[in-house]
Amino acid sequence: MSNQQNILNSLSKELGSIEFKQVAQYDGRNYIVDTTSNLSLAAVLKEIFKCDDLPANKLEFNRLDSKLSDVKFYDQEKEFISDTISSSGSTLVSQSIFFLSPDKGSNFQCDSKEQVEKFKINVFTYSKILELFKNNKDLALLNDPTSKTLTLVTKEYGVFNVGYQTPAYNFFYRINISGKDKQLETEFKKKEFIQFFKEIVVTSVHRLPDKDRFQALVEQLDAIIDLTSKDYEAYVSEFAIDKIKSKFKNERESYFESIDRSISSIGKQVVAFPLTFAASVFASYKVQDKPGILLLILFAYLLYTIVAYLILSLTSYNVSCLRKDVQSEKETIKNEYGKIYEDFQSDFEKIEIKIGLLRIVVTVLFVVLTLLFLLFSLYAAHSMSWIDLSSWVTWVPEVAVSK
Repeated sequence: MSNQQNILNSLSKELGSIEFKQVAQYDGRNYIVDTTSNLSLAAVLKEIFKCDDLPANKLEFNRLDSKLSDVKFYDQEKEFISDTISSSGSTLVSQSIFFLSPDKGSNFQCDSKEQVEKFKINVFTYSKILELFKNNKDLALLNDPTSKTLTLVTKEYGVFNVGYQTPAYNFFYRINISGKDKQLETEFKKKEFIQFFKEIVVTSVHRLPDKDRFQALVEQLDAIIDLTSKDYEAYVSEFAIDKIKSKFKNERESYFESIDRSISSIGKQVVAFPLTFAASVFASYKVQDKPGILLLILFAYLLYTIVAYLILSLTSYNVSCLRKDVQSEKETIKNEYGKIYEDFQSDFEKIEIKIGLLRIVVTVLFVVLTLLFLLFSLYAAHSMSWIDLSSWVTWVPEVAVSK
C-alpha cells in the first residue's frame, strides 16, 4: 500500500473517532481546527495540508492547499456535486476525492471507499449527460439557466419542459449510470434516435413536477434507452424494408428484361436453324456430283454449327447466372424480410418458371443443333458415296418417276 493511502487511512481513522464539525470551523475553503484533544489529528493534517499554527491549540489550513496532488478534498458531498456540475463535468475523473465531513457520517469515509468512487463517477456522468442535453439543439431546443429548465419539442406531445434542479447527495449513491454519457453521446449522433428518445422521455416523466423531471429521467435512463433503441430499430427495419421493396422492384424489371433478351436470342436461333439446314441441303443437292464443293458446304455448315454452339452457350451462361442471382435474392429476402417475400412471392414464381422454360429450350436447341449437323453430315457422306444409307430408309416408299 502506498504512503499516500496510509496517510488517507490515518485521516479516515482520526475523523471517524470524532465529530469533525464540532471541532472545526469552515468558511467554504479554510478550516480552523481545535486540536486541544486531538493532537494525533493535527499531526495527520500537517502531513496532508500546509497548516498554520494559531493560538489556543488551533490549526488553520486550506482544503485546496493539499500536498497530495491526485486527491481533491471536500467538506461534504454537496460541495463536490456543485463543483462538478458548475464546471460542466470538467473535474478530473481520475482524481480521488475525500470528504472531510461527509453527510453519510464520520465513519463512512473509512469503510466505504468503493461507494465514494461510485458516487464520484455518478456525479461526473450526470454532469456530462446534462451537458449533452444543453448543447444538443435537436434534443433540447432551449435552455433557461435561471430557472434550470430545458425545453424539448416532440412531434406527438409538442413543447415539454424538463427541470434540472441539482439532486440531493444520496441520489448519487443510489444510482449507477457509469458510462451512460458515452452511450448517449454515440446514440445522439443519430437524429432519428433523438426523436424517439424525446417521445419516451415525455411518456416516462410527464406526471412529475417540472423541477424533478431530469432527475427522474436519469434514474430511469436504462429503461428509456432500451425502449428508444427498440423503437429506433423498428423504424430502421421498416425503412430498410421499404428500401428493399423499391430496390427489388427495379431488379424485378431487370430480371424480366434479361429473360426477354435471352428469349429474343433463342428465337433468332430457332428461326436460323431450319433456314440454314434447308439452305445447306438445297445447295448440296445441286452439287451431288461435285464432292469437293459438297465437302466445302459441309465444312461451312460445321462452322455455322460451332458459332451457333457458342451463342447458345453464352445464352445458357446468362440464364444460369440470372437463375443464381434470383435464387440468392429470394433466399436473402425470405430469411431476413419475410413480409417482403410474401409481397413478391408471385413475381419470384413467374421469374423462376420463365427461367426454367428457357433452360429447357436451350437444352432442346443444343440437341436439335447436334442432330441437324449429324444428319447433314450423314447426307453429305452418302451423297459423296462414302457410306450407303439406302438400307436405312427402306421403309420409305419410293416415288415412281415417269419417263
